Amino acid sequence: MRAYFFSLIVLCIVLVMDIIGLNGLYVSFPPYDIFMHILGGIGIGLALCAAVRLHGSKIIHKYRVIIIGVLFVGIIWELFEMYYDITGEPLWSTPYYIDTAKDLIDDIIGGGIAVYLCLRNLK
Repeated sequence: MRAYFFSLIVLCIVLVMDIIGLNGLYVSFPPYDIFMHILGGIGIGLALCAAVRLHGSKIIHKYRVIIIGVLFVGIIWELFEMYYDITGEPLWSTPYYIDTAKDLIDDIIGGGIAVYLCLRNLK
């Protein structure tokens, strides 16, 4: 239950920081995007960790499920960015592909941190 609480807190922080970032912080401070994707990956990863714990032993590869789930949510987010043309790069260009790949790697790093926190919490 604590993992749900912590994931809710992290995701609320991501929401507030995203609203703040929309005022130009993403453009004036490019590492802000990296930080936001990692923090979002942590929040989603913690939520998935709590969901996986509820199912107990029914899921064999729990931590793979968390990483794949974070990657899935990251892909959905990138599609959202593409649809609303908020990627910051021209669509279908090399910088666009690099930015998308970087964002997905940042999401996976955040998911890995969430897995580490889940493992640490279980011991």
